[in-house]
Amino acid sequence: MKSFFFALTLLVSFVAASRSGIYQEGGNVIQPPGYVEHVARSAEHLTPTPTEERITNGERLRRGLKLLPPTRRSGALVPRASCVPLSNGAGNIQVRRESDGSILGYIRNTFDGQNSYTYGSLENALNIQLSSTSINAGAIEIVAIDGPDNAHPFVGSVGGSGGYNFNPGNLGYTYLSGTGHTAANSPPSFEAGHSIQSLGYNAPAESTVWSVDCLTGTITGQWTNTDGSQPATSIFYDTNVDFLGLIGDFNKFVETFPNENAYLVTLHFIPTPV
Repeated sequence: MKSFFFALTLLVSFVAASRSGIYQEGGNVIQPPGYVEHVARSAEHLTPTPTEERITNGERLRRGLKLLPPTRRSGALVPRASCVPLSNGAGNIQVRRESDGSILGYIRNTFDGQNSYTYGSLENALNIQLSSTSINAGAIEIVAIDGPDNAHPFVGSVGGSGGYNFNPGNLGYTYLSGTGHTAANSPPSFEAGHSIQSLGYNAPAESTVWSVDCLTGTITGQWTNTDGSQPATSIFYDTNVDFLGLIGDFNKFVETFPNENAYLVTLHFIPTPV
């Protein structure tokens, strides 16, 4: 009987130990790693850390003690530039070479030979109007005020003849031209219409593809693929054909058309002086 109660006691101890999360091995209690150190630390007598009494300079004067040096304040606010609305949204678009930032000119108020936008001097710069000057506008349209095609008033993007899905390794690009309206973040539209159609070219177009940095005035483009995806988008200039466009894999374009002398550019909003 005693042996029975002894065995029962061992079983109860084993179950209790198991439920408490204590490791068991061969019936012996094996403490988890670090357990002994944890118990030892818990058993240490905690001695409060002495703190030095902080007294004011007034009290120090009263006691005849040396005065404390002046306290330097930290965490002072540092002036930072903040975004402001982009004037009234009227201005021109400056074109710069991406590699060195040199100014090439301004998007011109006349098309090139294939009804696409190119650049020229400030004297013949296209006057434009941003569809929104809100810093939270997201994608916006750029309206050509004195553009060459009033029927297609937006400075938009028309799918390229070599392809217009911007994926790595794909030949996807567009021509900047006059377009009709398309909604933001939507695939290219065949219904919007564009200025190159008058030459018999019927690729789809997008108009709400632009964003403007309110601090720098940098204009960036975002093309939407036919499946709704939005790939990395750059802006380029084709020297031989003389047009500006959006592009996905620029290296693929250069590899396919090595004699076009194309290079990447950046666009910048230059507000009209008020």
